[in-house]
Amino acid sequence: MKPNTPKSLVLALLLVLSAAIAGMAQGGYYRGGPAGPARPENNAYFQANVLPVLRQQRQKLEPQLDAADRAQLATYRTQLAALKQQGQALRQSIAPAGPPAGERPVLTEAQRQQVQQLHSQTRTIMLSAAQMAQKYEAPIRQLAQEVQPQKEKWAADIKGIISKNATPEQQQRIAQRSGREWGRGGMHRFFKPAMFLLMDPNAPAASPTDGSSGSTSFYPNPAAATSQLNFDVKKAGPVTVDLLDGNGNKLRTLVSEANVEKGAHTQSLDLRDLPTGTYFYKITTRSGSETKRFVKE
Repeated sequence: MKPNTPKSLVLALLLVLSAAIAGMAQGGYYRGGPAGPARPENNAYFQANVLPVLRQQRQKLEPQLDAADRAQLATYRTQLAALKQQGQALRQSIAPAGPPAGERPVLTEAQRQQVQQLHSQTRTIMLSAAQMAQKYEAPIRQLAQEVQPQKEKWAADIKGIISKNATPEQQQRIAQRSGREWGRGGMHRFFKPAMFLLMDPNAPAASPTDGSSGSTSFYPNPAAATSQLNFDVKKAGPVTVDLLDGNGNKLRTLVSEANVEKGAHTQSLDLRDLPTGTYFYKITTRSGSETKRFVKE
């Protein structure tokens, strides 16, 4: 008799698997938090504030690792990247256009087995990484302690982003959780030994968006009363530059041009009225969008 695995469990495993391996193979392991309106803001916040610190701390650990362990971790990351591709292909085969709202796709027996196999292979890698991490528990704990103030701020900021976008019922549940509980459930995972060890310290910095709009630079940073934005346009067309606050909320549109020619461009930005703080600018072209951080002192 064939095992009767609940469809909801199988799909949950697939979603968790995809989220986990998508991040670890690229040097991070966060993709914006729970689905919903807060996800873009969370992702922008994480890329700008959390990931650089995590990568910096992970780079400090790298010289302390045995050469054999560094090589084995590279193998694990390659394996996770392959599992990610398999998981994406499987999701596409299950629901090419996405499941209808409120419905779950029907899985074949072969698809169930594939999901379970992917989950099993990922679990095996994670257990192996966890075993290796035991050797480096003390330095990882020390690296986490060095950024404890930042971790507390991250937890508070991300909680605020989620609360702002939550329903009244969700806000009530969030309010019932203390800051300590939120920190353990949220920021603590960034320094779990196996996850931290698997992070690639040499991975290129990822943009919160696809980055397809081309290279951009902002000068000076920290910003002056009038700052200069340099950007490349790959495809002629409309260009907008939006100013976002530290949580990713749009404050105003700085630039809105209906037709900008392909090539390099420079734009002056009037920022004299901005209070001291952390901000983002988001540039959108026909090729895509890119979000980057700057500071006003």
